[in-house]
Amino acid sequence: MKKSFLEAIGIICFSVFLALIVNCFRSDGLPLVRPSSPPLPPVVVAEEAGEGLVTAEYVLSQINQPGFLIVDARSSDDFRQGHIPGAINIPPDALYDAGLLALESISRETRIITYCEGIECLNAEDLSFTLQETGYENVRVFPGGWEEWSNKKLPVARAEDESG
Repeated sequence: MKKSFLEAIGIICFSVFLALIVNCFRSDGLPLVRPSSPPLPPVVVAEEAGEGLVTAEYVLSQINQPGFLIVDARSSDDFRQGHIPGAINIPPDALYDAGLLALESISRETRIITYCEGIECLNAEDLSFTLQETGYENVRVFPGGWEEWSNKKLPVARAEDESG
């Protein structure tokens, strides 16, 4: 029994050694050491946070600017409870009917920022993609969304503030 066990270990060691030799000489050989993951990107405090992304400070600087539109992609109820001043609401369930109709009078060159609940909410990205598909060229996403906006205690508008 002991001899069989030692023979099995010897066969395994020889097989591993042979596999390593073959791997070294193959043009498509597998790396033996996993490359380290790239470092996390630095925190951006500039006007734009990356390709297609903007920061809260940038959104704040664009409120009520001509040629600029902010679109809230959260539910209508969330929008009524509080939103970025000057934003219009296109909830996910209204995107393809009322939402796109609401944008018909908006020029295709208008700079648009979309946002939703926060970093894990994908509605703003989905809305941004749909707007780009329908011809809007200058669409950006504010990834921090309502969560970041309210945590930073930036200006808030409510539906009752705008109705009267």
